[in-house]
Amino acid sequence: MNATVSLVVAALLVGVSAPAVSAPNLVLNGGFEATATSAPFANTEFGSSFPSGNGPANWASPSNSAYNLYFDAATAATVSANSRFGGSQKLASSYTGASPNGGRFVALDGDTEFNGPLTQTISGLTSGAQYELNFFWAASQLDNRTGETTERLAVTFGGVTQLTSVLTIPTQGFSGWLSQAFTFTASGATDVLSFLSLGTPNGLPPIALLDGVSLTEVPEPTSMALLAAGLLGAGLVRRRRAS
Repeated sequence: MNATVSLVVAALLVGVSAPAVSAPNLVLNGGFEATATSAPFANTEFGSSFPSGNGPANWASPSNSAYNLYFDAATAATVSANSRFGGSQKLASSYTGASPNGGRFVALDGDTEFNGPLTQTISGLTSGAQYELNFFWAASQLDNRTGETTERLAVTFGGVTQLTSVLTIPTQGFSGWLSQAFTFTASGATDVLSFLSLGTPNGLPPIALLDGVSLTEVPEPTSMALLAAGLLGAGLVRRRRAS
């Protein structure tokens, strides 16, 4: 192996072994821990359909029909949420607790008459750059409903929608928390991130749980290749001059 190739290989090995720098999470309050006001937390409906509810900070539920709930993991199956509807508005007793992110989370109704997007406008983007979205989600039911349901999430960013797999939940079931990752391309300096619950059948209702949302830029894979090409080019120039 000549000296130029050795130098290139050494540079590549240094790049591979160097610790990665974590990209910042561009989602604000992705764990839903912060509330929109300083009022004491209570399990509640939130958004345009129930403006008195103290929802998660930095997130919007703009649809007038959307039934989106905000829970503390410790009380989601024991304390009913304040809402526009009567009766029990807590999760089924099979719900086993917090996501890996912990703390509070949101529950999004998948009934087509009551679903509506949960949104946040993301800034600081580079148009055309790729971003990895990660989150935890689950499927569940309210504790006063019976019957099998299906549930999935439609996630939109940069004008593109991607779908999770479909989960089928038995009466009073809970899927357990799942980890999901999608890659999106930014369409501008700002884009809207949206989560929409899609479930069947109407009336039960199907419920999707969401927590631990993060969006980070995917590192460019070209930096080490450019370094190697530069070193190789420098070596070739030296060889030509020497000859």
